[in-house]
Amino acid sequence: MARTSKLDALDLLNAKTNQIAYAYGSLSKTDSHFNLCFPGQVARAAVCQNGVIDRMLHPIEPLAFRLTVPKTF
Repeated sequence: MARTSKLDALDLLNAKTNQIAYAYGSLSKTDSHFNLCFPGQVARAAVCQNGVIDRMLHPIEPLAFRLTVPKTF
């Protein structure tokens, strides 16, 4: 079986974007709504069930080159 070296180029255009962006609800002790939900629920049920909607991002890989050279051990 022939083993060949491989060169990968990532983000050749050096784009300034996100690979993925999504939102989800969470309610941690540092959120301002936390005290309205625990120990007694003062806020609306929807606020305590869904929490605070946060936008999460994963930026695209920066400009990079990767060289793979196979070796048999």
